[in-house]
Amino acid sequence: MAGSLMSSGFSSGFHEVHGEDFQLKKQCRGRHKWRRRAKRRARLASRLVLIFIFGALLVKGSVVEAFFVPSGSMTPTLRTDDYILVEKLRYGLRMPFVDRTVVPWSQPERGDVVVFKRTDNPTTNADESEQNLVKRVIGVEGDIVELVGSQVFVNGELLYEPYAEWGSYSQKGPLTFLVPEGSLFVLGDNRGNSFDSRFWDDPYVAAEQVVGKASVVYWNAAKD
Repeated sequence: MAGSLMSSGFSSGFHEVHGEDFQLKKQCRGRHKWRRRAKRRARLASRLVLIFIFGALLVKGSVVEAFFVPSGSMTPTLRTDDYILVEKLRYGLRMPFVDRTVVPWSQPERGDVVVFKRTDNPTTNADESEQNLVKRVIGVEGDIVELVGSQVFVNGELLYEPYAEWGSYSQKGPLTFLVPEGSLFVLGDNRGNSFDSRFWDDPYVAAEQVVGKASVVYWNAAKD
C-alpha cells in the first residue's frame, strides 16, 4: 500500500509540473506568433503606404493634377477661386519634380487654355517664375499675332473670340509679335485685367514649360 501511495504521489506531481511547463511554452509560442504576425502586417502596411504615395506622385506628376485659380485674369472662362483639373498627358510625358515635358508628342493649339510656368525675366517687374499661370494660347510657333484696339489678328485674319472680355481696355497702338520656334503667345480672357504676353519683356512661353491643358472646373471655393 505504501508503495502504491508513493507511486501515486510521484505520478500526480509529475503531471502537474508538466502541465504548467506546457502552458508556459504554449503562451510563449502564442506571443511569438502574434509578434511575427504584427511585424508582417506592419511591413505590408508600410509597403502599401509607399505604393500609394508613389502612385499619387506619379498621377500628380504625369497624368492629372488639380490647380487653384487665384485671380480673375481668365474671367469669364475661369473665375477667381476655381479649382481646375489639368491633363498632363495631353502634350507629352512629364515626371514628378521635373518642370518640363520629358517626352513631347503634341503641341498646344490655338484656343487651348493651358497651365504653365514662365521662365522669369529679371527686367520684368513681377516675378512669376515660381507660379503656375493659366492663360489661353493665341499664337503658336511661326504665327504673326497683331493686336489692334480690342481686336486680335493671327496671320492677318481676325480671331473670333467669344470668350474674351476687353472691358474698357483697348490697345492704343498696334502691337505685332512673331512667335519663335517652340514657343507660344498667350493672353488672359479678361483682357483688361491680365498680365500676359502683351506686357512681359519676354512675351513668349516655351512649349516645354506647359504643364498641361485645363480640362474641367470641379469646384469653386467662393461658393462655400
